[in-house]
Amino acid sequence: VPCEIGKDSTGGFNRTGDVILHLPAGHAASVLGRQRAGWLRCRLVEAKQNQPFYQRSPRLHAVEASTIGGTVGAVHAEIIRNEIAGTSDGTPGQRFPLGRPPVVVGEGELVVEVSGPDGWQQWTEVRSFADSGPDDRHVMLDRVGGQVEFGPAVRQPEGGLRYYGAVPPKSAAIRVPEYRSGGGRRGNVAREVLEVQRDPVPFVSSVVNRRPAIGGVDGESVRDAALRGPLLLRTRDRAVTAEDYEQLAREAAPEAARVRCIPAHGADGRETGAIRVLVVPAVPDSGELAFATLMLDPGMRGRIERYLGERRCVGALVSVEPPFYQGVTVVARLRARRRTTAGTLGARASQALYDYFNPISGGPDGDGWPFGRPVQSGEVFAVLQRLPGVELVEDVRLFAANPITRERGEQVDRLDLPPNALAFSFGHQVRVREAGA
Repeated sequence: VPCEIGKDSTGGFNRTGDVILHLPAGHAASVLGRQRAGWLRCRLVEAKQNQPFYQRSPRLHAVEASTIGGTVGAVHAEIIRNEIAGTSDGTPGQRFPLGRPPVVVGEGELVVEVSGPDGWQQWTEVRSFADSGPDDRHVMLDRVGGQVEFGPAVRQPEGGLRYYGAVPPKSAAIRVPEYRSGGGRRGNVAREVLEVQRDPVPFVSSVVNRRPAIGGVDGESVRDAALRGPLLLRTRDRAVTAEDYEQLAREAAPEAARVRCIPAHGADGRETGAIRVLVVPAVPDSGELAFATLMLDPGMRGRIERYLGERRCVGALVSVEPPFYQGVTVVARLRARRRTTAGTLGARASQALYDYFNPISGGPDGDGWPFGRPVQSGEVFAVLQRLPGVELVEDVRLFAANPITRERGEQVDRLDLPPNALAFSFGHQVRVREAGA
């Protein structure tokens, strides 16, 4: 299993130094040469293009291994335990606010406890009281507002009351054993941003997040709820149309930045009847977007597949996958206005290109590059020309690029994208000529 190299001061075993490796979580002991140990292997691989190679084989005189730290998972949340939310007055439809909203969406359901003569009784979270009976110990949770809600009583046409869920007895205490407070987009930070320990830990001298934090999502807006409401009433939790699959995928993975459903096509170009659900994960907002952060997390992918599998039409084939990211490289030459430095304008122009060709927050409307929309060199002129400090956009060249192999194709004036593709900035190059130069 490949190991991540954090630092190599030996220059590839050319001098004395340290090699810091981050070992994978599944690193286990095994027996080799009648010796049981956790093994690390170094292999000589072919040099990449323009990479220097050994003039002679390195010779190792001594090697020592030691553990200097560890990597653990972290969540932008604080665990709140045994919080008393309030006391029941014995009426249906009661609401109890929690002390630390919002509540982070976890993998399991929230458990609420109600005191009684025989101790604490557990009540479980449900998405709706529609199927709850008068004896069902069910609660609903508003995670954004941080409120625990018990089932209501609804007046029936004949005059009686129907209880959707049990009612806590009067004077019973309401307790939440554990929940996590925090989350949201503000927890999505770039790599190597978290460097300060909130609480000191013995023998830990420093901390850093080696990878960007992703997955945080803010609560649903009123506009999104207005779009989801009619769809929910129409579909009744079933996936029939493309919009149904998109909405249900968002429910399964609220941390996804974008979801698009398209029909699958065969080699002859005809529709096969299968359905492709394209998911773009949320990533930190930080300058040049790293291609690795756009990979679909297996956990989120499996969660969406299971959720859609329970709600799809009989016989429907559903595939959850990432979009095809078409790398776009722009090589541009600008002339700066007077009193505008070349370095400042060059950085501003590069950032504008990375922002525009962004699959999540780019495009003409700023809500992500549209699926299948072609890239044309003319719009690059427009993006650069409206930047402050630009006197003239002298030249723009557009290239298709492969973010995986890091190869660049031939120059084109128009780059056509298939329906499942999004534009992705890759290695823009901007030259700026100062005024009068």
